[in-house]
Amino acid sequence: MITGETAEVVECLRVGRSHVRLRLYAPRIARESLPGQFVNVRCTPADYTTRAFDGWDAFLMRRRRQVGRAMTLLMRPFAVHRKWRQGPQGGSIELLFKVVGRGTAALAEKKPGDWLELLGPLGNTFDLEWCRRLSTAVVVAGGVGVAPLYPLVEFLRSHDVHTLVIVGAIDQSDIPLETADSRVALSFMATRQEVTMTSEDYEELGCEVGIITLEGDRGYRGLPTEMFDRFLHWSDGGARGEAGVFTCGPWAMMREVARHAAEHDVRCQVLLEERMGCGIGACMACTCGVRSADGTTVRKRICVEGPVFNADEVVWDDR
Repeated sequence: MITGETAEVVECLRVGRSHVRLRLYAPRIARESLPGQFVNVRCTPADYTTRAFDGWDAFLMRRRRQVGRAMTLLMRPFAVHRKWRQGPQGGSIELLFKVVGRGTAALAEKKPGDWLELLGPLGNTFDLEWCRRLSTAVVVAGGVGVAPLYPLVEFLRSHDVHTLVIVGAIDQSDIPLETADSRVALSFMATRQEVTMTSEDYEELGCEVGIITLEGDRGYRGLPTEMFDRFLHWSDGGARGEAGVFTCGPWAMMREVARHAAEHDVRCQVLLEERMGCGIGACMACTCGVRSADGTTVRKRICVEGPVFNADEVVWDDR
């Protein structure tokens, strides 16, 4: 059931150069959300005052004269990055996002005690019944695409699935995680002992972690798809029992992950991210091409039928 919830800001922290962790007290969403689902957030207070305008220009002029930051008209979608159902932080959720525009800039300035309007949880989830049966899982994230994958990794590890997490970014400052040095080289990547980057959050869950940057200013240098491909060749498709692949990030990266997985006959699920108008399927702004059973291409809404799809169903050249 999709409903609204008013959430109190608990904490707002900067991560790296341009990412933010925003923790909110939203007990209903913390209780009901599943891995891969998201929430719509109203970034600035809404002004529903009834007023007539002579035209669109007059309406925009009034908005520009608002005191403080200009209001945002639409809510913004954010993946539920973490949630706590019990304990000292019980009832809280955390959003992890990159500051890229007016809406995210407004959220980055929130203080503890502020309030936000949420709508959710929205979207579908991964095939959790299949996830439970896996022996090996590979999770490939590009940049802030790591945000919706953390709840999935928690689920996989809670069912004792051996999990490899690969995170790619442009450079060290663009990694949306707190990183640390690790001298444990991944067996399929390195032939010598060298300092690499790791994520303590994922290591605490019992995952193998490979962080790779395009600039190579620290740790491995290259693309996350290169590390993923080397793992598949090293492990013969991860075929010690049933294996699965999960990915979220830039479109080109996900397309390559899907291609490599298909070549090794490993099922892959992708979590697609797209600009959304309403988040509830009414505006049709976030559709993608999906191959139907009879081979034809149909348009499906990422906010409702997604954001999780089987990679072999996505028409990657149709955006």
